[in-house]
Amino acid sequence: MDNADIPPMIALDARHRYWLGRWASSLLLVPFAILFALEGGGFWLGEALWTLFHAACLIVHEAGHFFFRFFGRFLEIAGGTILQLALPALLVFQGVYWHNKLGTQLALLWLGQSFVDVSIYAADAQARSLPLIGNLGSESHDWGNMLTMLGWLDHTPLIAGTIYACAFVCWAVMLAVPWRIS
Repeated sequence: MDNADIPPMIALDARHRYWLGRWASSLLLVPFAILFALEGGGFWLGEALWTLFHAACLIVHEAGHFFFRFFGRFLEIAGGTILQLALPALLVFQGVYWHNKLGTQLALLWLGQSFVDVSIYAADAQARSLPLIGNLGSESHDWGNMLTMLGWLDHTPLIAGTIYACAFVCWAVMLAVPWRIS
């Protein structure tokens, strides 16, 4: 079968094949970003992906408390969030440095999910109703303590919303990566 036998709607010339090859990963990652923005979306596959990424973030988050405990009480508390965001950001840097388009995009996807994860925790700073690891009490709520220490507890919705918006910035950059990395 040659190109003459293929209906015009299906046949792709070299220009379209190049475009599709270059942007395919962006198009394939969009549904994952949507699932993460919706915190799993309410169906089993979305919930399973959210749980998997949340569990990875939780391990990194808890390690952050350990590594930052040497720098004072505030940084020990903030260290969980710092490392939770810094690790995928470091992977973004690594992907860009090595010109790895898919690696950069996957790291940006994870970074965006981490921002959503952090925004949920930050949004709970006033209520302190989220269950904490190890059945810790509300006095151990990282964001409640950090915002109280800073005197910013009244600004919780703005702070959580800003963190949530950072996820969309990450995902927009994720979609644009093929422009810069080939």
